[in-house]
Amino acid sequence: MVAKSSIEWGDMMIVSGVVIGAATFLFRKSLFGKAKATIVQVEHKPGAALQQTARSEYNASRDFVAKMRKAGKNVVVFYGSQTGTAEDFAGRLGKDMQSAGVRPLVLDPELYDWQNLAALGPNELVVFLLATSGEGEPTDNMEAWFNALALDRENPEQSEAPEFHQPSDKDTLDHEAPLTGTAYAMFGLGNNTYEQFNQHARVVDGRLHALGATRVGERGEGDDDVDIEEDFSKWKEATLPLIRKHLGAADDSSAEVSPPTWDITEVSADGDQVWTRGEMGDSSGGAAVGPHSPFNAPIAAAVDLTPSGDRYVLHVEVELQGSGVRYETGDHLGVYAANADAEVDLLLRALQLQGCADTPIAVRALDPFAAQQTLFPGTATTYRAAFRHYLEIAVPVPRAQISALVLPHARSAAARAFLGPLAADKGAHAATVAAGCLTPARLLLAVREAEAAAGVAESDMLALPVATAFELCPRMQPRLYSISSSARVAPTRASLTAVVLQYDAQTGLAARLPLGARRCGVATNYLLAAMQMHGAGSSSALIADAKNHSVCTYANLPRTLPVFVRRSPFRLPSDAATPIVMVGPGTGLAPMRAFVQERAQLARESPEAAQGTALLFFGARSAARDFTYGDELATLFADIGRVAPESRIITAFSRDQPQKIYVQNRIADYADLVYRTLLCGQEKLNGPPRAHIYVCGDAKHMAKDVACALVTLIADREGVSEDVAAKWITEMRRLSRYQEDV
Repeated sequence: MVAKSSIEWGDMMIVSGVVIGAATFLFRKSLFGKAKATIVQVEHKPGAALQQTARSEYNASRDFVAKMRKAGKNVVVFYGSQTGTAEDFAGRLGKDMQSAGVRPLVLDPELYDWQNLAALGPNELVVFLLATSGEGEPTDNMEAWFNALALDRENPEQSEAPEFHQPSDKDTLDHEAPLTGTAYAMFGLGNNTYEQFNQHARVVDGRLHALGATRVGERGEGDDDVDIEEDFSKWKEATLPLIRKHLGAADDSSAEVSPPTWDITEVSADGDQVWTRGEMGDSSGGAAVGPHSPFNAPIAAAVDLTPSGDRYVLHVEVELQGSGVRYETGDHLGVYAANADAEVDLLLRALQLQGCADTPIAVRALDPFAAQQTLFPGTATTYRAAFRHYLEIAVPVPRAQISALVLPHARSAAARAFLGPLAADKGAHAATVAAGCLTPARLLLAVREAEAAAGVAESDMLALPVATAFELCPRMQPRLYSISSSARVAPTRASLTAVVLQYDAQTGLAARLPLGARRCGVATNYLLAAMQMHGAGSSSALIADAKNHSVCTYANLPRTLPVFVRRSPFRLPSDAATPIVMVGPGTGLAPMRAFVQERAQLARESPEAAQGTALLFFGARSAARDFTYGDELATLFADIGRVAPESRIITAFSRDQPQKIYVQNRIADYADLVYRTLLCGQEKLNGPPRAHIYVCGDAKHMAKDVACALVTLIADREGVSEDVAAKWITEMRRLSRYQEDV
């Protein structure tokens, strides 16, 4: 009895301990307050600085507050940039706010620790310019900051407070509101065609506020689908006075000509010290391949997929063997292109640099604390090489840049009369500069044409300083393409699929200027030239073009492409038994081809293994001229069909019949098959489908129309309202079962 009683008492003690421990865990916040964030390591990305969501040790080289104070700055501008726009905006904002009382420093957050945010004083301020990447994701260079501030990705507002470094000049930080007294301003860059519009900026803004920081002005939200330049200008006009007021600075920023950013010096340099081939970094010398050190990948294949069509759709393969780079099916390939010879020569002419185009120059930032100290990684380059490889010279000049950088240098009344409306009036700028795609070169030549017509003497005509021209042109950015090959099938050879962009500007001024109205996309025409060279077996330029395309020439065109791989969340389900529905019209087919290759290879490798149905909706204008990869896809689906019999490709060729048909129409036509695929073996959905849906292509119309077609289909088959069906689609997005690459 005694033994039995003691055992029961011991059991009770154990059970009681478990219950108390569980209760303590469940109600730990109520009992003890919020726990500190766990220290988590984030996977290191190739070519990037080490990223960590938390680091307990202090690193002086990554302390942006110490750097600010050492440089005598009182504002730090951080940019979260994926394609370069936010970085460009950050540099321009820094110049615009520069005054005696406002001294900004523009920095890349990837190189600095978020833990020092709490050290900012009452007379200092941080500005965030944050682009949203993918489905509401932070940009690569803001990943560590975002992970720390929004530790709970699913419910950011419920994230626990991260542990900031304790400033030596402040009282002990309030754990609940450690950023009390920290001031910030916020502008987001997004596109309203994405469901998670400006989510990156919205989440960071909300978390900063929750942690006690005070926002100066309203959060700006730029929309790239409408006019992100105008959105940015309006936000600046409203916010800069508030920033000056917060810092107690007078508005003395009205100088006619702002100081230059770059110092450009003609130098004497040996040939091997002058970088003229667009070198971006030394990935062959041990540096990890990435955006700042791409791999010069040999072009293994290049063909036109639509030889009978009226435009070029290119298939290009690059060899990654020896680069140390691995890609996964669904990733993106970043490609650095070059500006065409004609565009380079036009800008040299507009700046009157023809006589010294190949003179070696050194380009250095005048501010020793600027984030970007050099334009290129080498010792010297030339004017020609800088315009060809390192600067975006083929984009229209933004209205704000005409006002800030060009108009102040206009000496004649004729020049001011021409430029004034373009700088002041949104409509005039849209009708002349945007519609005519007036690049820096074309804008300068148009001004000189107006001055010549007014009889202005040559000596009094607009002469833009070279340093200002360099500032007028953003830094050359890589173009990202969905990889159109499967890593399972071709692990060391990545493919891309792209349509060559050419169009005619619709203004009389554009047609009258040198080179005429034809405008050519920078990267796709570079790829076209690479394809033509690859087929011709030499670097000689074509003389004629059978598709009535303007032929862009490139001196000394290499047989390699500078590339890197960017990870993408666009992934097949890990279980091949999960059904997939793919929608990829036009070149939106690229990642879908990779997915189909992968499923077909799995079917060949494991013919006994279960595999879910794979449906591909492909659309183009004409079957005879635009059915890219048609024969290959038929073979691939035949292989998949042996293990998943209902798998098939469904086409929509819009111009092959009197009434246009698009992929969203085909979804309705094949509603029974689509619904069976979404059911994934269930009798009813009763909630978000377990199948995965992928959409790639036009975001503005097609992606929305496809989502609407699926909502209608689900509502009809399940007998629920479209509101309920739409919520199921939203939940699929949250669970990464509905993915868009648009």
